[in-house]
Amino acid sequence: MRLGSTVLALALAGASAQPAWAIAGCDAFSAALRAGASDMGVEFSHAIVVSRTRSDANAFDVTTKVDVDATLSCRGDALLRFEARISEPADARTTTNFERFDAAALRAALGWDLAKSRSVLHGMSADVHEFLDASRQRGDVYIAGKTEEHFPGGVSLGLIATESDRSFVIVGPSGE
Repeated sequence: MRLGSTVLALALAGASAQPAWAIAGCDAFSAALRAGASDMGVEFSHAIVVSRTRSDANAFDVTTKVDVDATLSCRGDALLRFEARISEPADARTTTNFERFDAAALRAALGWDLAKSRSVLHGMSADVHEFLDASRQRGDVYIAGKTEEHFPGGVSLGLIATESDRSFVIVGPSGE
């Protein structure tokens, strides 16, 4: 009996040791992103996906009036993956819009405030630029910089930069 209660106490202590980030459902994410980036004219449309595998995920193309595009994948109302992209080289306005759009996506997906969203993105961006510069200096065949951040609850963020594009990715707990 004592062993059973010890196991239960350890399980409960482990479960509460790390807070799990609650990620928004796709409907809530879409509405919050539209509202948070309303000046960018965010629009969602069903994407046409050609694949050899069967999937029950829905894919959406996300377009804006600025030079930022994205893709959203959902299974039911579960957010699987969100990816925002810009082409490189990008001018200062496009880069600023990309950063603002990414921050709005983080606020919509995770409910973070603007300061936390910008802080996480700033740190990731600095790392990516450092890794991209190092890749150029080494003379890598594929010149790229990439960084990831992982949070409790199975939420992952990624930022990838190459000489031709830059992408910001949010992957939900059941993401692909």
